[in-house]
Amino acid sequence: MQDLTKRISEDPEPAPTLRTLYDRMGPRNGLAARVVEHLAAAGTTVAVSTVFNVIYGRSNHAAITDAFLTVVAAEQERRADVAARTRALSV
Repeated sequence: MQDLTKRISEDPEPAPTLRTLYDRMGPRNGLAARVVEHLAAAGTTVAVSTVFNVIYGRSNHAAITDAFLTVVAAEQERRADVAARTRALSV
């Protein structure tokens, strides 16, 4: 007999979200405050709660999303640099 059921392909890993990136950075990471500072330097005033609303997917602001991704990329680069410097000094 023919198998008439459709197989639904399941992604082994769901698409990353801003919340996923935020959680990967660890507890008490201060990213939201740095996003506010980044936007303030560009002349945009937002509240930390607004940044968290974007991170948690409750609202959608392109400028906040872009600033968040910029801050996360800078933090990941900083952490990679610290790890490389630590390895170099431990030899």
